[in-house]
Amino acid sequence: MDRRRMLKRGAAVMAAPLLPLLFAAGSRASGLTLNGATPSFASVEQGRAVLGADDDWVAATGAFQRAATLGSATPVSREQLRRFCADAVLPWTGPLEARWSQALTLLAPRFKALNVPLPRELLLIHSNGRDAANAPYTRANAVVLPPMPDDTRHDAFVLAHEIFHVASRGAPALATKLYKLIGFEPTGPLQWPAEWVERRIANPDATHDRHLMRTAVDGRPVALMPLLVAARTELKPGETVFNVLEVRLLEVAPGGVTLPVRRDGELAWHATARVPDYLARLGGNTGYIFHPEETMADNFAMLAIGARAPNPGLLKQVESVLLANVT
Repeated sequence: MDRRRMLKRGAAVMAAPLLPLLFAAGSRASGLTLNGATPSFASVEQGRAVLGADDDWVAATGAFQRAATLGSATPVSREQLRRFCADAVLPWTGPLEARWSQALTLLAPRFKALNVPLPRELLLIHSNGRDAANAPYTRANAVVLPPMPDDTRHDAFVLAHEIFHVASRGAPALATKLYKLIGFEPTGPLQWPAEWVERRIANPDATHDRHLMRTAVDGRPVALMPLLVAARTELKPGETVFNVLEVRLLEVAPGGVTLPVRRDGELAWHATARVPDYLARLGGNTGYIFHPEETMADNFAMLAIGARAPNPGLLKQVESVLLANVT
């Protein structure tokens, strides 16, 4: 569930050749393509334009998340957040370009075989990690990569997971078909509960909350939507938002605008442990349970690198949906 778990890996190290130290401008990833997409290592200027953009993620952030990202004890505006994220961009080095080019090379044949829809250009941005507590993530058509331990196979997993977000962002109908495999159906966008807005932790990979799961709680039929909320709004030294995020399954009333359900004036929500059917329907292949987008991205990454999974049947279903997609 913690995104930083993606950074915990083995000791395998890829030997990268010594290339020129810095690339002042963006460069293509050794002529590689991913099913028609051209991956490029973003220049600092390109990266700053993406991470400093006024986009859906910036608009969705709550006051706590903005302050926690900057490590500030005082309120942080959206404009300050944008500048901070832009300032996190670093130039690529030759060894880093070689490292991530190798991961792209491993993925290229699988992306073509799986018919993954991608934009014409795919940017890779090098970040100092302060913009997202050292976790990789995406914005627009870009994958943002902080410093991480070097591990070729896991590099490929990370890239596959993150590039899935770029693909689904550009193909929402396909994403909905994939979400259906794990029990989610589309609904109108959620009207966020007013009392949770400031504690909201917005996920840059999936800023939308427009899919729900129908299940039962205590024998009562409900429609649930998983949301990320800060359990507390004061961080201890060394903590980040990952230390306080809480997955809350909010009961919702579907519609053109999906509304939160209240009982006796209080929001009706449940911890994931209280709804075993929710966890069961996610398929059991990953601990990423806070949004169907993240659950599916991990399943896709397993499929892309040929990893063994506790539920291989779900990966086969993902493959079938991708192959049936006509672009």
